[in-house]
Amino acid sequence: IPSDIGKLTHLLSLDLGNNDLNGELPYQLGNLSQLRYLDLAGQNSFSGALPFQVGNLPLLHTLGLGGNFDVKSKDAEWLTNLSSLTKLRLSSLHNLSSSHHWLQMISKLIPNLRELRLVGCSLSDTNIQSLFYSPSNFSTALTILDLSSNKLTSSTFQLLSNFSLNLQELYLDDNNIVLSSPLCLNFPSLVILDLSYNNMTSS
Repeated sequence: IPSDIGKLTHLLSLDLGNNDLNGELPYQLGNLSQLRYLDLAGQNSFSGALPFQVGNLPLLHTLGLGGNFDVKSKDAEWLTNLSSLTKLRLSSLHNLSSSHHWLQMISKLIPNLRELRLVGCSLSDTNIQSLFYSPSNFSTALTILDLSSNKLTSSTFQLLSNFSLNLQELYLDDNNIVLSSPLCLNFPSLVILDLSYNNMTSS
């Protein structure tokens, strides 16, 4: 992505997802102060650190990221500066599971998010517990949660039922969920539940 993209200061939406882009993201993305929608995920191969200047986008409501980013602790602080963010979509950030600080910053966003997608990020039950770690993190806004293609078990499925009474779509496909005994679940608003490609049994 050329650094000159930072000159498009009136840009409202930037979707570069599912291309064959690589290299580092230019810090000039932070100059797009009017940006509402930014999608850089899917089929791209970005690398290096995420530019913290992206946190200077006060109107951004949708952010999609994916690739081989070097997810370091110090790079996470800018996430909480995105005060208008309601949709966060992260995909194939395989080292996200080893970055406690990144997970901590995401957890601070959850009460205000309507959609959270963490797909193919090698997340474990412990990682999810750190995201939904206390009743103070209870969300009345979250309606879509996608945790597909991770390393989750039925304990995460049970945990999630206690945190969002307004959850309408839950995607847990391609995990390690085994439902061999009855669970006490509470999803009163759920309309879509995807548990495909897991380890179901007849019971």
